[in-house]
Amino acid sequence: MDASKRPSVIKTGAGADLAFAVMLMASYFAIFSALPQASTFEIIGLIFAGITYVSIGIYGYAYCAHASLTWLNGLYFLVQMPLGGWIVYMSKGTGLNALILLPLAGQAVMLLSSRGMLLANVSLMVTYVYALSAYTNDWDFVVSALPTFLAAQVFVTLFTQMALNEERARREVERLAQELAAANQQLREYAVQAEELATTRERNRLAREIHDGLGHYLTTVHMQIQAARAVLPKDLKRGMDALEKAQNLTQDALVDVRASVAALRTAPEDSLPLPERVSGVVESVRQNGLQSNLTISGEPRLLSPQADLTLYRAAQEGLNNVCKHAHASSVEVTLDYQQAGWVTLTVQDNGLGSSQPGDGFGLVGLRERVHLLNGSFQVDTAQGEGFTMLVGVPG
Repeated sequence: MDASKRPSVIKTGAGADLAFAVMLMASYFAIFSALPQASTFEIIGLIFAGITYVSIGIYGYAYCAHASLTWLNGLYFLVQMPLGGWIVYMSKGTGLNALILLPLAGQAVMLLSSRGMLLANVSLMVTYVYALSAYTNDWDFVVSALPTFLAAQVFVTLFTQMALNEERARREVERLAQELAAANQQLREYAVQAEELATTRERNRLAREIHDGLGHYLTTVHMQIQAARAVLPKDLKRGMDALEKAQNLTQDALVDVRASVAALRTAPEDSLPLPERVSGVVESVRQNGLQSNLTISGEPRLLSPQADLTLYRAAQEGLNNVCKHAHASSVEVTLDYQQAGWVTLTVQDNGLGSSQPGDGFGLVGLRERVHLLNGSFQVDTAQGEGFTMLVGVPG
C-alpha cells in the first residue's frame, strides 16, 4: 500500500521506542516505590507483564505500522489493552499507573481511522476504570482519579494528531516538490526537443528556399549561356542578348539570395501579384525557346504570404523540371481561382513523361511546403504522355 494512503504516516523510530520504554519504566519506579507489601509472585508478574507490554508496544506496533492491515491493528489493541489494564490492576492504584495506558492513546491516532481511534480511547478509559474499581472497590477513588487520566489521554491524543498532521503536511510538500522537479525536468527536455525541431524545420526551409529560388535562377542562366554559345558564331547580336539576359538573371539571383538570408520567407517579387510573378517565370522559359502559355481562371485574389510563396515556388520548380528533364516542346501553366477558398496551380508539358517519376529534392521540398499548408500535391505522368503537376493550397 502507498505510504501516503495509510492511516499512519509516522513510523516508529528510536526516539518513539525510547519514549515508550521510559514512560513504562517511570511508571514502574513509581509503582515499586509506593507499592505496599507485595509477594514475589506479584513482583515477578509485574515485571513479566511490563516486559511483554513494552516489547509488543515497540516491535508489535512497528510491524502493524509497516503492514497497515486493519484486522492486525485491531488485534494489537485487543492484546495491549487487557495487558495494560492488568498492570494497572497489579499496581494496586499506586504510583503513576495512569501512564501505563497513555502510549496506546497516541498509537490509536496513528494506526486507526477516526472512528477506530474514538472507540480505542473509550475502551482505554473503560479499561482504566475497570482496573481501578476491580482493585479498590471504591468508586469515589475511581471518580477522583478519572479526570487526571482523561486530561492526559486528551493531551496525548491531540499532541499526536498535531504531529501526525505536521508529518503529513511535510510529506505532501516533499511529494509536490518532487512532482515539481519532475515537471521542470520534463519542461527542460521538451524545450530541448522543441529547439531541435525548430532548428530542423528552419534548415529544411532554408534548403527549400535555396533550391527553389537560387536553383531556378542558375538553371535559367545555364540555359541562356548554352543558347549564347550556340548562336554566337552565327549571330553575334542574339548571342550577346542571351549573355545580357544571363547577366541580369545573376543579379536577380543575388537579390533573391540576400532577401532569403535576411527575411527567410521574402523574395524580391513579393511586391507583385502572384499572376504577374508566375507570368515572369513562364516568360523566362519562353525566351529559352520552349513554347509556354499561362492561363488565369477565375478572379485573382490576395492569398496568405505562405500560400502565395508556395504557388510561386511550385511554378518555378515545375518549369525548371520541364526545361531540364522533359524534352518537351510546349508547356501549359494554369492558375485557377474558381474554387472558393482554394487555389490550384497546374504545370503540364508534352514531354517524354516517365513510368517511374523520381522524387528529386525540389519535389520533396515542394511537398513539404504544401503539407505545411494542409494543401494537396499530385503528379500524373506516364511514358510518352508528358508530365502534369497539380498543387492546391487553401486561399
